[in-house]
Amino acid sequence: MALTWNDIKNGWKHWFDFAGRRRARYAAWEKLAEQGSEEAKYRLLMLYRDAGEEFYPLAFKWTLRVAKEGADCGVLLQAAQMFEAGHGTGQDEDQALLWFERALSLHILRGNKSVLSAGTSNYIQERIQFLRAKLGRE
Repeated sequence: MALTWNDIKNGWKHWFDFAGRRRARYAAWEKLAEQGSEEAKYRLLMLYRDAGEEFYPLAFKWTLRVAKEGADCGVLLQAAQMFEAGHGTGQDEDQALLWFERALSLHILRGNKSVLSAGTSNYIQERIQFLRAKLGRE
């Protein structure tokens, strides 16, 4: 069976459909994450930094799921930032404050084993102070 011009053209269209291929890849990761793959969960939550606003809701979904497990300071911080900015969810400063406080608490508990730098710790403390003052919770 010989290839037709339309077959070739459609093959090239598929090849250059980067957005479509990206969405398919993310859908495959989401399926794996739903089945419990830690790697897929982390790939999906990293979409917040890497893939653009279109994927914020998907990144937020997985950021919150992993953050609720409470084992990664960086993910807790990302959840706080997403709530504060309203990326992937409605802006919610109460939730942002809660997640900033959780990130700082876990960072302090982890001590030298924490993945957060001293600069990041200072940033979190500043955000907590700012939000507490703004929300009248000093």
